[in-house]
Amino acid sequence: MDLLDTNNTLDILKDSVAYQLQKMQSVEKTADGKEWYQDLPQIVKDKFNDYKEAYENISRILKSDHHVMLNEMSKGYYYWRLLRSSCNTYQNDLIEFEQQLVQEFNLKETKAISNNEILKNCIKILTEHAVED
Repeated sequence: MDLLDTNNTLDILKDSVAYQLQKMQSVEKTADGKEWYQDLPQIVKDKFNDYKEAYENISRILKSDHHVMLNEMSKGYYYWRLLRSSCNTYQNDLIEFEQQLVQEFNLKETKAISNNEILKNCIKILTEHAVED
């Protein structure tokens, strides 16, 4: 719960959830995404839709009043698992994007992108306190 008390950390959590949600919503916006989705077995579509709905819920929760947010997040571990997943995806994609920038534009790597200490700390804490099914 301490992760929710620091603005920088909360911003990273919000960003990672927004990024994950954006990736899921983009499936509906591209021809390849629509085709991929249509080819999924119904049970997988249902699970995908459940995850999308859960990320929409957690996004709403993270934007809510601090007291409401703490109350909602204390109800169980499911949202914490989603946060860990979204943070890992966010970090992996940031690393990949930064490598593309370095290769294509000869830009220097920065700690702010691929080696973001706040994001790494979030992942570390979420992993240490993970509850698995």
